[in-house]
Amino acid sequence: MKFISSREIRSNPARLWELPLSDEAVITVNGKPRAIVVAIENDLEETLASVRRARAASALEKIRMHARDHGLDTLPDKEIEAEIRKVRTGR
Repeated sequence: MKFISSREIRSNPARLWELPLSDEAVITVNGKPRAIVVAIENDLEETLASVRRARAASALEKIRMHARDHGLDTLPDKEIEAEIRKVRTGR
C-alpha cells in the first residue's frame, strides 16, 4: 500500500496510475489518511458493492464493540423491546 499526499496528486496526478493494479493507495491530507484508491478490476458495480459491504461490516463491528463495552449486549429481550417502544413513541 502506498501513501500519496494530496499535494503530490495535484502536482503529478499520474502518480496514481503508476501503481500496480493490485496495490491500493492511501491519499493523505496534512499527513493524515483521508481516502483509499483501489483499482477497478472488471466491474464497477461489483467493486462498489464489495467496498460497501466492507464498510457495513466495519460499522456493525463498531456497534457490537460499543454494546459490549457498555454492557448492552447482556440486556434481556424485554428491556430491549421496552427501549425500542420508548424511542418509537418519541418520534
